[in-house]
Amino acid sequence: MTGSTLEPPTVSLRPMTRADFGDLLKWRLEPHVVRWFPSAKAVTAATIESWYGPRIDGAAPTRMFVVTADGTPVGFLQDYRISDHPDFAVLTPDPDAIGIDYAIGDPAWLHRGVGLRMLRAWFAIARADYPDATTYFAAPDHRNVASRRLLLKAGFVEGTWFDEAQPDGTTSTVVGHSLDVASVLGWLHDR
Repeated sequence: MTGSTLEPPTVSLRPMTRADFGDLLKWRLEPHVVRWFPSAKAVTAATIESWYGPRIDGAAPTRMFVVTADGTPVGFLQDYRISDHPDFAVLTPDPDAIGIDYAIGDPAWLHRGVGLRMLRAWFAIARADYPDATTYFAAPDHRNVASRRLLLKAGFVEGTWFDEAQPDGTTSTVVGHSLDVASVLGWLHDR
C-alpha cells in the first residue's frame, strides 16, 4: 500500500507558488525545521511573503520547490547558483556550484525515504536547468546528522567545516558537502 512503511513513497518536486505559503509557514514552524533554519524575525505569514515572494516572482536568484510524497506536499527545496550569493561563494571550492537547502517539513514523512528520492528528483531538474554545472553543494549544520547522512548516501562528499553567521545573530558550524556531477551522476557537460 502506498505511503506505508512497506512501500517507498513516490516523491516529486514542483515549482512553489504563493498558494503553498500556508504549508511553507507550517513547515518553517515545526520544531525539527526551526532548529536548522534560525531567523532573527518571527516566522509569520508576512515574513514568509517577504522572504519567499521575490523568489516565486523570479526577482531573486533562488528558486523554490515543493516536495510531494504520494501527491501530498511534505516539504520544500530551494536551489541557487552559489556565485549569485557572493558571501557563499568564498565557502565552496566551486563558486559556480549549484547550492541546495531543503526540509521535510511534515513530521509524519520523516524517516520514510523521502529525502533520497527528493534529491534524486532534484538531480534531474538541476541537470536540465543548470546543464553547465559541474558541482552541487549543500552545507547543513554539523549537528544535523540526518541531513549529512542523506547527502553522503546521495553521493556528496563531506568537505570543509566552517562557521556561518545566522540571521538570529548566532553562529553555526556547517559542513560543506560537494557532489561532482560527472563522476557521481555520470553526466558529461558540453562546454
